[in-house]
Amino acid sequence: METQATHTGIIWSELMSRDPETSAKFYEEVVGLASVPAGEGADNYWILLADGRPVGGMTGRHAGTDVWPSGGPGGHWVGYFSTDDVETAATRAEGLGGSVLVGPLDIAGVGTVAVVRDPDEAVFGLFRPSEG
Repeated sequence: METQATHTGIIWSELMSRDPETSAKFYEEVVGLASVPAGEGADNYWILLADGRPVGGMTGRHAGTDVWPSGGPGGHWVGYFSTDDVETAATRAEGLGGSVLVGPLDIAGVGTVAVVRDPDEAVFGLFRPSEG
């Protein structure tokens, strides 16, 4: 399975779903996205595939909360913009009136991510894929 994302614009989309199994079926029927579990248990994560290529991910609620750092309680999508330096971009966002909701986090074999809210309260992600 190819795991290398492109390095321009929005390069990853992530669905925060209250019911990941139902969402997986819905998006498969509507737009042909396949979903593959990338873990087990309550914090399971699914990779969303278009024509066998990863294009996004999906997660359910985490134990003990009805919301995600990016919003809630309803399901929603977060688009991740490519950046060569997640830490610098997150700091710059804070300096311009935004707030960092998650991260920056280094995820082994995936890359560095952060979730940010802009001054108008729109939420987006920053992503730098791992090399290789």
